[in-house]
Amino acid sequence: MAATVEALRDALSGDALTPEDGDYDQARVCFNLLVDRRPAVIARCLGADDVAAALAFGQSEGLEIAVRGGGHNPAGHCQVDGGLVIDLARLRDVEVDPEAGIAVSGGGATWLDFDAATQRHGLVTPGGVVGSTGVAGLALGGGIGHLTAQYGLTCDNLLAAEVVTPAGEIVRAAEDGDPELLWGLRGGGGNFGVVTGAEFRLHPVERVVGGRFDYEGDDVRGALRVFRDVDAVAGEEISIQCQLSTKDDLTPTLVVTPCYTGADSDTEELRALRAAPGLVNDTVGEQAFLDQQLIFNPGYGVDRNYWKGHFVRELPDELIDILVDSMSALGRPAGAILIESLRGGPKAVDPDSAALGYRDAAFNVSVMADWTDPALDDESIAWARETAAAIEPWSVSGGYANYMQADEPMERVRAAFGPDSFERLQVLKSRYDPGNVLHRNQNIPPR
Repeated sequence: MAATVEALRDALSGDALTPEDGDYDQARVCFNLLVDRRPAVIARCLGADDVAAALAFGQSEGLEIAVRGGGHNPAGHCQVDGGLVIDLARLRDVEVDPEAGIAVSGGGATWLDFDAATQRHGLVTPGGVVGSTGVAGLALGGGIGHLTAQYGLTCDNLLAAEVVTPAGEIVRAAEDGDPELLWGLRGGGGNFGVVTGAEFRLHPVERVVGGRFDYEGDDVRGALRVFRDVDAVAGEEISIQCQLSTKDDLTPTLVVTPCYTGADSDTEELRALRAAPGLVNDTVGEQAFLDQQLIFNPGYGVDRNYWKGHFVRELPDELIDILVDSMSALGRPAGAILIESLRGGPKAVDPDSAALGYRDAAFNVSVMADWTDPALDDESIAWARETAAAIEPWSVSGGYANYMQADEPMERVRAAFGPDSFERLQVLKSRYDPGNVLHRNQNIPPR
């Protein structure tokens, strides 16, 4: 393939890496070390024309094609053995128009890039909670974070996108372009083309009342119940998430991360969380939004991950007990369980504006096994699967595309959208990618 790779290099404004190149190994690392693949070529693109050239090259050579934005998806869809990776990591510019309240993000920008640019103007788009996550990837799969209750999902704030189709066409997904494609991108992932630029609505947020409440010990069950009860009645000026884990000695721990954007610095919700049993640390106070975004700041490419979860309609005491008990089931720290609220903003949006099927859920409960020793792979994966299976009686819809592993069955993918939306997405897929070239995702096959 050497001659054709040289032709690809000549066609790119960026560059193309093969296993012989010095930057190759670093370029193929993704968030999840459980994924260790060796692509034949990594095309590091600098714009839509580069992406079109790379897509043409991959198809002409019969290569399986993966697309890498932030590389943060736990399924590792961004890498492929022996195929072509279209790497957008150099497309990280974020242009902000504060007067119009709009920001345009490059296809490879991360949330740290995005928030740093928008916060210079005291503006935000609701995004993820980990700065190394790709902006476009999160938005295409939904997007839950610190401002979900206030402003909805990330995809609800996606106004337009520049998309390169497998045929090499550059199209605009927007109300003034292809509105059906915009609908599909709001939840349907990278099934229809490669997003090289995304335009988002901005909201004024400069400082928040946020931080973390840490709880430990047997009282964690009670603290988790307080979190549930507070979230059930909270106003739409506060988003609240929490994460269960354990210390090395298997003492249960819970971190609750409120993010309040109203005028009152001592709300009823915060007082209730402070009064919850087992509180051992309280860093909640007024701070910059960028500081809120650093509460969860895991390393990139430092451990092995397997995630599996369910959207649930409620968080009853029985389920809380199951979740807490599961954290010590392996006799060692197993990882974490993240509980994300869908109260407020996601339910204030016309459900037909996006290709999502889980707006009626109360929480997204995600079992996140993480470990470093490959010898623990089977045991850790089994723990995540078994814990997720125990959640299933309370589930609604399918899984969350941004967290789903590559081994999810098609029924779960279909359920994430609902039957009507899934059929509509299949029609859209048939228009833009009839050959299913872009199938390294939570795939929507063409009809």
